Amino acid sequence: MLAGFNVTAEVVKEHLHHGDPLMFVELRHHHVHDWSLFKARGALRLENDELEQHLEEIPHDRPIVVFSDCPGEEKSAQAAQLLLKKGWNDVHKLVGGFNAYLEAGLPVESVTKTVPASRIMLL
Repeated sequence: MLAGFNVTAEVVKEHLHHGDPLMFVELRHHHVHDWSLFKARGALRLENDELEQHLEEIPHDRPIVVFSDCPGEEKSAQAAQLLLKKGWNDVHKLVGGFNAYLEAGLPVESVTKTVPASRIMLL
């Protein structure tokens, strides 16, 4: 179990290093074309207004870490609070969002299954 509502990427990294089964919910802004190549490994990746349509995909038996690529942390906090209201007990907001996740060197996977991220070039 993670301590506190807000968690840092370093705390998440430590828990992953010890093999703790964390679930990530990654929120993306729905009005901007998404050019990202990566997501957090194993994350449920949703547009920031679709969380309620995907509640059945979020387990109750492990800590849930919510973060976003949106400016500020309001969307992540709102989503985490919604999960708490809907019955999840171990829910946390990642301080710094996806940028903090990446800066901590946490594991990622390709968003697209059709073209490996290592083969994409921007001209």
